[in-house]
Amino acid sequence: MAIELRDWQETDCTALAQIADDPQIAEQLRDTFPSPYTEEDALFFINLARRTTDDRGWLYAITKDGAVIGGISLTFGQDVYQRSAELGYWVGRAEWGHGTASEAVRQICDKAFRETDVIRIEAETLTTNPGSIRVLEKNLFIREGYFCQRVCKNGRLLDSILFACFK
Repeated sequence: MAIELRDWQETDCTALAQIADDPQIAEQLRDTFPSPYTEEDALFFINLARRTTDDRGWLYAITKDGAVIGGISLTFGQDVYQRSAELGYWVGRAEWGHGTASEAVRQICDKAFRETDVIRIEAETLTTNPGSIRVLEKNLFIREGYFCQRVCKNGRLLDSILFACFK
């Protein structure tokens, strides 16, 4: 299994729409991740990602043996948060439980610590997402905080956990 991170390409549009059009994925992400996820949504995102990937943040496709299977991002902090970054990621349901997201997170964190002056990477996940919690724990993220009723998703108040790893 060859997991790689690469820039998004317009040719990824159909694959992205097919993989991302899963309510169980959208259920665990911010509301900016649409559901249903159409090819128009995929094209909008890919164009945004191609303009955004720079010194303010990285938005990459996660690929397995060359095929798109998910997405990962790192948003670099500004002002007093300039040495921190926020991590986000998702993979298609076929990849859940196979170590794919764990490997993608390892790769982007290694790249950030190697190529930037970031010393802290944080990620927040819902308590209803044990798979994501495991991904972060496998990458030696530590639990820094538990937030009660912090997230309102689909009309429900949910708890979340803040994790961080350090250079």
